[in-house]
Amino acid sequence: MMDDSSSLQNIPEDAQGVVSIVGDNVRRLRERAGLSLRELAARATLSTSTLSNLEAGTGNPGVETLVDISRALNVAFSELVTHHEPDVQVQRADEGVLARAAGGPFTSRLLVAAGGRSLIEIYEATMEPDAVYRAEPHLAGVSESVIVVQGRMRTGPVGADVELGPGDRATFAADGVHTYQALDPGTRAIIVLSYR
Repeated sequence: MMDDSSSLQNIPEDAQGVVSIVGDNVRRLRERAGLSLRELAARATLSTSTLSNLEAGTGNPGVETLVDISRALNVAFSELVTHHEPDVQVQRADEGVLARAAGGPFTSRLLVAAGGRSLIEIYEATMEPDAVYRAEPHLAGVSESVIVVQGRMRTGPVGADVELGPGDRATFAADGVHTYQALDPGTRAIIVLSYR
């Protein structure tokens, strides 16, 4: 089985929430495996009615039952008890938390945060000329990639900044002070932080 510890934050606190999630997950995983209720029940040594009630969200499964089901489906236990993210996740252009720099025309919006042991964060940044945004050091070992989407800008560690245009990318160690400066109005960039 896989390590389930990274999924524990997706477990709801109320019992009915867990039962509902388990039912949805068992049904989804059973259908993905191409199994009927009867086939999965036989593999997990459960009655068909027990499995049917579980999928309907009305059962009250014990840990042993869930372990048997996870083995029969060949999935990690956590896949049964944690909320399943849809196959396609959408974040609209007007969604997400914006961070605006104090005293400067620099705005960033978190687009993606993913990873277990290695975290990656992806931001969309917009900036206007005539201001330099000075970023404080990130954690040791963090690297940053800046990809310009629109306009021109200067970015990089203090004293080693470079000029970038549309489609250009710069990658640098971000555990020191670094800067962003738009050279054109409406400059936009994608910033990728890689934590190791």
